[in-house]
Amino acid sequence: MNEERTSESSASTRLPLKQLGLRAGMALQTRRLVEGTSKKESQYIGAIESKGVMVGPIGSDAEQTGLTEGEVCIVRGFTGQYEFSFLSKVLQTFEKPFVYALLAYPAMVDARLVRQSMRVKMNWPTRVTVPGQSAMDAILVDLSTAGAMVTTPQALTSVGELLQLEMVVKVDDTPVALRLQAKVCHSNRLATDDAVCTGLAFVGATAQDKMALGYVTQSTINASAT
Repeated sequence: MNEERTSESSASTRLPLKQLGLRAGMALQTRRLVEGTSKKESQYIGAIESKGVMVGPIGSDAEQTGLTEGEVCIVRGFTGQYEFSFLSKVLQTFEKPFVYALLAYPAMVDARLVRQSMRVKMNWPTRVTVPGQSAMDAILVDLSTAGAMVTTPQALTSVGELLQLEMVVKVDDTPVALRLQAKVCHSNRLATDDAVCTGLAFVGATAQDKMALGYVTQSTINASAT
């Protein structure tokens, strides 16, 4: 959703780690600062401020973290709004009760804001209507207050064109029907599936629409954190 990217997206800043709002299970990349080593797909487990950050390999059957006690590593990740990275020393590695590494807690991290609003993953049925065409069933795969991404069996329309996205959301357990005008930002056929993925930016959303979208995205974030 290109419309979400900020005019300051190329500028990095220094932020406290806790300001990123990391949640358990978020994907990370870790790499030892040793020549010839490669990055390893990892996940954030948790942190105790000023004490340490716990990271672990992805998969319940993983047997090692790929990190070595006493060495320095670089950690990179994306929160949905910020791309970030920081250097840290590996304090300890553990195998029980599960495999993880304890890293020194960084006072600040390098961060770059790339989206003004948090994007959350979804799997909701929805409908899209291109002017002059019949409504088409679609699957909403992510959502933010600024835009969305849907998958459909075929391409919807050209990049830059407008369409209507319809969905029913629940606000305080009350169904709310949203009909949002959106502009197509990009469209790509998925290599692993017989579907087309289309990124949308909302156009002319009302204050009520934005409140409903904000409620849904924040509720989803809170649910995934529990």
